[in-house]
Amino acid sequence: MPTVEEKKAYFDQYWRDQPESKADPRSIQRAEYVHKLVQKTSGRLLDVGCGRGVILDYFAQLGYEVAGTDISPDAVTMVSENGHKAFLLDIERDEPEGKYDIILCLEVLQQVYYPLRALKRLKDALEYDGELIVSLPNEFHIVSRLKILFGRTHVGHFNHSHIRLFSPERDLYLFERLNLRVAERAYIPVVPPRWKSLTALFRPLARMFPALFAIASVYCLRKS
Repeated sequence: MPTVEEKKAYFDQYWRDQPESKADPRSIQRAEYVHKLVQKTSGRLLDVGCGRGVILDYFAQLGYEVAGTDISPDAVTMVSENGHKAFLLDIERDEPEGKYDIILCLEVLQQVYYPLRALKRLKDALEYDGELIVSLPNEFHIVSRLKILFGRTHVGHFNHSHIRLFSPERDLYLFERLNLRVAERAYIPVVPPRWKSLTALFRPLARMFPALFAIASVYCLRKS
């Protein structure tokens, strides 16, 4: 397992390499799905793995009291300079300070060695009636399966940051281990968000057959 300093350096580079034109539209799309699932219309919201802060911007504009964490010092500096509270946090080693009404953990758990341990820390940081929103990638959607078939998969590539591979079925197993109840869920279609007409077409397919047609699953979790 890499040291904390090695992880910080890796994710500093990770955010430098992420093209805003590709990553940010997906983040905004994910924020829209999260907003539909969240029941609380106000309160303290923590975004774990906040990156450049796109989702913090989204929820701050809706009136939530937002804060972000990331293991990347560069990301934390960027978010702080944009006017949001932000602090360094290695979710595999550190406990978030305080309690929150809403905790977002979007596209993070696939990048940690011990997702169960990380998720328990987030559960413990929730208020008694809090909502934990988790987004996980579906590594085995139809496009990924075709790429595997033709030997062009990104899975396991040396520069691929995903350590754990999730699917809708595996997601539920993780939540059950921590007695987290799925209150609501949604599935994001595999089609890029810029293809609006095709995205609308694939949305019902993602709901009916998430293992094939969803690129990610979004869950609203509550303590059982």
